[in-house]
Amino acid sequence: MAYEFFIALRYLRAKRRQTAVSVITAVAVTGISVGVAALIIAQAMIGGFRSNVQEKILQGTDHLNLLKEDNSGIENYQELTERIRQISGVRAASATIYAPVLLSVGGQLEQAVLKGVDTTAGQVAEEFASISIEGNPSLLPLQTGQPQPLSNVEPADSPQVEASPESTSETIIIGRQLARLLGAKLNSQVTAVSVATRLTPAGLQPRPRYTQFHVAGIFDSGWYQYDAKWAYISLAAAQRLTGNHNTAGVIRMKVSDIYQVDEIGKKVRAISGEGFVTTDWQELNRPLFAALQLQHRVIIVFFTLLIVIAALNIITTLTMMVIEKHRDIAILRAQGATPQAIRRIFLLQGLIIGIVGVGIGLAFGLALCWIANRYRLISIPAEIYSVSHITLKVQALDCIWIAAIAIVISLLATLYPARAAAQLPPVEALHHE
Repeated sequence: MAYEFFIALRYLRAKRRQTAVSVITAVAVTGISVGVAALIIAQAMIGGFRSNVQEKILQGTDHLNLLKEDNSGIENYQELTERIRQISGVRAASATIYAPVLLSVGGQLEQAVLKGVDTTAGQVAEEFASISIEGNPSLLPLQTGQPQPLSNVEPADSPQVEASPESTSETIIIGRQLARLLGAKLNSQVTAVSVATRLTPAGLQPRPRYTQFHVAGIFDSGWYQYDAKWAYISLAAAQRLTGNHNTAGVIRMKVSDIYQVDEIGKKVRAISGEGFVTTDWQELNRPLFAALQLQHRVIIVFFTLLIVIAALNIITTLTMMVIEKHRDIAILRAQGATPQAIRRIFLLQGLIIGIVGVGIGLAFGLALCWIANRYRLISIPAEIYSVSHITLKVQALDCIWIAAIAIVISLLATLYPARAAAQLPPVEALHHE
């Protein structure tokens, strides 16, 4: 063992007249431990929250969407969908129509978006397999019979909206939160009110359409915003509901690598021709992920400053140690110890304090993360954050850089007292003894 390391360890041991130094050393170790543990938990919380949100978003949001630039319908969607499926990186593609409507059950009205899906595409079965569905999801295709929307029915005077007895029922699968808001259950009858336009002598006038649906299933994706606003119907039913026969609004795609959507989007636009644009999951959710990124940076800066404040105790500890040990330093210098060796003694003391604090902080932070995940301790309101609890996600790389930052800060805190100890004149120090 190098004598500098041996002396550094001896100086850190508690003695009666060094009680104050020992207490400050313990405070420094505790402060670094708490800072490291807090930064690990915060990093795991942000990473877990982002991962949970991204997972839930990707359940309800397609990786890539193709649509007309002027938002008109895609007429040749069957042929175009087949060509898109042949593109390298595209795992699945299907046509879809999104129809904003008012849903009504017994006079209770809620805004919703009906997602008309191509029930012949394997992508729908895959999507349904990733969510929990109460009822019988094997009722695909989602339509029953060939109903015609009651396009000539005028709105009722009362807020209660009911379909005409002459209407034929379609099948619908709605989100759990939407079902709760409407008071709908399995086998309930739900009326969808959509708005078309008609040309009159006074110009274009809104024209309501009423279509009655039979609730065949209630799905739960775990994403509150999705479960509270979305419902599935067949593509054919959506075409009749919107009046866009033989057209689709969007061709939606799942890709093999969600982070390659830009490159795949260029290939999709190339084979689609002019007048088409693509949107991807990152673009649709950019404000959310930008806010998470900003929050992440603020948290890292805050807890790094906490470690810096804890490291100030190292300066205090070593400065007091230099004052306490000036006689020892003078004797070591008189016996031939170089200023560099004296500096290393105090640098090693600060390094030992930092390493011990980092080790305790890592163990404490990882243990708390495990306990929080095991018992789901971090619950949040789903109405605000769209997820009910956060699963802390600890990455080995995060632990490494957090430990490295804490150790570097601890070393930086030793520079001033180590330099002061190395410059202490031995003759002057012994003269006062």
